[in-house]
Amino acid sequence: MVRVIGSKDKRIPIDSILTTINDQRVDDLLEFQFYNDTSKPRQILIKLNGKIRRLVYKPHQPVAISLQPPRYRQCTNHCDFCFINGLPKHLRKELYFRDDDYRLSFLFGNFLSLTNITESDIKRIGRLRLSPLYVSVHTTNPKLRTKLFKNEKAGLILQSLRALADNDIRIHCQIVVIPGITDGKNLIRTIEELGQLYPAVASIGIVPVGKTKHIKRIPGVSKRIAESTILIGRRFHSRFRKKYQCGIVYLADEFFIKIGYPIPDRHYYGDFPQYENGIGMVRTLLDEIKRLKKIKKSKGKNLLLTSVSAFPYMKTLSEKLAPNILIDIKTVENDFFGKTVTVSGLITAHDIQQKINKIADHYDRIILPPNCVNDYNRFLDDGEIADERVLIAPHSIKELLTCLQ
Repeated sequence: MVRVIGSKDKRIPIDSILTTINDQRVDDLLEFQFYNDTSKPRQILIKLNGKIRRLVYKPHQPVAISLQPPRYRQCTNHCDFCFINGLPKHLRKELYFRDDDYRLSFLFGNFLSLTNITESDIKRIGRLRLSPLYVSVHTTNPKLRTKLFKNEKAGLILQSLRALADNDIRIHCQIVVIPGITDGKNLIRTIEELGQLYPAVASIGIVPVGKTKHIKRIPGVSKRIAESTILIGRRFHSRFRKKYQCGIVYLADEFFIKIGYPIPDRHYYGDFPQYENGIGMVRTLLDEIKRLKKIKKSKGKNLLLTSVSAFPYMKTLSEKLAPNILIDIKTVENDFFGKTVTVSGLITAHDIQQKINKIADHYDRIILPPNCVNDYNRFLDDGEIADERVLIAPHSIKELLTCLQ
């Protein structure tokens, strides 16, 4: 049952309780959306002051109400490598919420651990067809995963994945490579065991652990570890492509950048199942640069600030646009999280402002990476940049050029 917090339907008052649709219990917004099939007639039960009211809706007649947002589950694990636990104070408030909820995984692609999943949860996931889900696996070794997550239920990962597979749920898995823990032989075992669950396990993304100056206990990924991880990932990718006609295993861009390897071609990434996990972003950028033609001339001198990792690719972009569009490329070193963090998504307003303050040259526009702010244009540290020349770049080069021209 879920509370009504807004209503344009006079028959359904605010603070009434929506109990069922066509005799199916409704516990949150997901079930409301699932059972509220507007192509069919619906019978809705509303409870108010202990009385039940039965309402009937014809096909294509909307149920014009807003429902109380669900209370999402928080993570109960205690991982030493947890990026959120390692955040300093005074960042955006929502960054400190450690979610571990299958509904957020389905809705937004958030990775979950499955340590708080129950048998009834899995049945509900199957009934509502909440597919795909995104799961942080890291290791399938029960003892190691229990130790890593500091949670006894963590060792049940393969049982949980098989139960989801039995309910026809597709799963995108993540392995965070932690040197001396989830790399090497453990990485090989994890990939092998997850690969056996294909096609339910639709992809396996391998990413390096997020080492910052605020996380002391975990070592960062060295060039040697990055190279060995690439070798393992490529070997399995080739094996699975031959066996399943799908590579399944995909490596984060950071591994290739760290040791100066070429970024794989577009074919390697398939349909880019883990793009938001930093897997295939650089390839997408390079392909977009390659497709650029007939660049219109733009007046003014532009500065594009970017991360250390993205610098060579942004340099390629500036060379492609010259001489019609003049863009200087400069890096912003991450003082806030430490120099081991080299991605643009973790650059703060403070570090950007410090960089701008040190630049003596005159620029008409200062362009910032699109992923250094959230959907509300707020930086990680909730800071502001006091400069009218600043432009947050759109997510495509084509849109950026439109802004500049």
